[in-house]
Amino acid sequence: MRNSKKCNCDTRGETSINSHALFLELKAFFGENVRLGIYKEIPVKKPFYIGYSKYDSIKWYATKWYKCKKCGCLWEFDYPDFPAKGFVRKFEDGKYYPRQ
Repeated sequence: MRNSKKCNCDTRGETSINSHALFLELKAFFGENVRLGIYKEIPVKKPFYIGYSKYDSIKWYATKWYKCKKCGCLWEFDYPDFPAKGFVRKFEDGKYYPRQ
Protein backbone atom coordinates (compact mmCIF):
# COMPACT_ATOMS: atom_id res chain seq x y z
CA MET A 1 0.00 0.00 0.00
CA ARG A 2 1.33 3.40 -0.94
CA ASN A 3 1.98 5.91 1.85
CA SER A 4 -0.60 8.65 1.41
CA LYS A 5 0.66 10.78 4.28
CA LYS A 6 1.72 14.22 3.10
CA CYS A 7 4.97 15.84 4.10
CA ASN A 8 5.03 18.65 6.61
CA CYS A 9 7.94 20.56 5.10
CA ASP A 10 5.79 23.65 4.67
CA THR A 11 5.01 23.72 8.42
CA ARG A 12 8.69 23.95 9.43
CA GLY A 13 11.47 26.37 8.73
CA GLU A 14 15.03 27.14 9.62
CA THR A 15 15.77 27.45 13.31
CA SER A 16 18.57 27.86 15.79
CA ILE A 17 18.65 25.15 18.45
CA ASN A 18 19.27 26.82 21.79
CA SER A 19 17.69 24.33 24.21
CA HIS A 20 17.86 20.63 24.88
CA ALA A 21 14.05 20.38 24.68
CA LEU A 22 14.00 21.89 21.17
CA PHE A 23 16.81 19.57 20.08
CA LEU A 24 14.88 16.51 21.28
CA GLU A 25 11.70 17.72 19.57
CA LEU A 26 13.49 18.24 16.24
CA LYS A 27 15.35 14.94 16.49
CA ALA A 28 12.02 13.17 17.10
CA PHE A 29 10.39 15.03 14.18
CA PHE A 30 13.05 13.96 11.68
CA GLY A 31 13.26 10.44 13.11
CA GLU A 32 9.49 9.97 12.83
CA ASN A 33 9.45 11.22 9.23
CA VAL A 34 12.23 8.77 8.34
CA ARG A 35 10.33 5.96 10.07
CA LEU A 36 7.18 6.83 8.12
CA GLY A 37 9.11 6.80 4.84
CA ILE A 38 8.49 10.49 4.14
CA TYR A 39 12.13 11.57 4.60
CA LYS A 40 15.27 9.65 3.85
CA GLU A 41 18.60 10.24 5.51
CA ILE A 42 21.33 11.00 3.00
CA PRO A 43 25.09 11.40 3.52
CA VAL A 44 26.35 14.86 4.39
CA LYS A 45 28.49 15.80 1.42
CA LYS A 46 29.48 19.43 1.89
CA PRO A 47 30.62 21.50 4.85
CA PHE A 48 28.47 24.35 6.11
CA TYR A 49 31.60 26.26 7.15
CA ILE A 50 35.08 26.49 5.68
CA GLY A 51 37.69 28.56 7.46
CA TYR A 52 41.41 28.95 7.20
CA SER A 53 44.12 29.18 9.80
CA LYS A 54 47.75 30.03 9.29
CA TYR A 55 48.56 26.35 8.68
CA ASP A 56 45.38 24.53 7.76
CA SER A 57 41.83 24.74 6.53
CA ILE A 58 38.89 24.06 8.84
CA LYS A 59 35.71 22.37 7.64
CA TRP A 60 32.59 21.90 9.74
CA TYR A 61 29.93 19.46 8.59
CA ALA A 62 26.33 19.16 9.74
CA THR A 63 25.34 16.07 11.69
CA LYS A 64 22.58 14.92 9.32
CA TRP A 65 20.93 15.66 6.01
CA TYR A 66 17.39 14.58 5.22
CA LYS A 67 15.61 14.61 1.87
CA CYS A 68 11.82 14.71 1.65
CA LYS A 69 10.55 12.03 -0.71
CA LYS A 70 7.30 13.97 -1.28
CA CYS A 71 8.43 17.51 -2.15
CA GLY A 72 12.22 17.15 -2.60
CA CYS A 73 13.14 19.58 0.18
CA LEU A 74 16.63 19.10 1.67
CA TRP A 75 17.11 19.59 5.41
CA GLU A 76 20.45 20.20 7.12
CA PHE A 77 20.48 19.34 10.83
CA ASP A 78 23.48 20.18 13.00
CA TYR A 79 23.21 18.84 16.54
CA PRO A 80 24.05 21.32 19.28
CA ASP A 81 27.13 20.87 21.46
CA PHE A 82 26.01 23.12 24.30
CA PRO A 83 26.81 25.84 24.99
CA ALA A 84 27.29 26.01 21.21
CA LYS A 85 23.93 26.09 19.43
CA GLY A 86 22.82 23.74 16.69
CA PHE A 87 20.64 24.57 13.72
CA VAL A 88 18.24 23.32 11.09
CA ARG A 89 18.37 24.79 7.60
CA LYS A 90 15.88 24.20 4.82
CA PHE A 91 16.60 24.09 1.08
CA GLU A 92 13.21 24.00 -0.60
CA ASP A 93 14.60 23.32 -4.06
CA GLY A 94 16.56 20.32 -2.76
CA LYS A 95 19.93 21.86 -3.64
CA TYR A 96 22.55 22.62 -1.00
CA TYR A 97 23.95 26.14 -0.76
CA PRO A 98 26.77 26.76 1.73
CA ARG A 99 26.55 29.78 3.98
CA GLN A 100 28.10 32.92 2.61
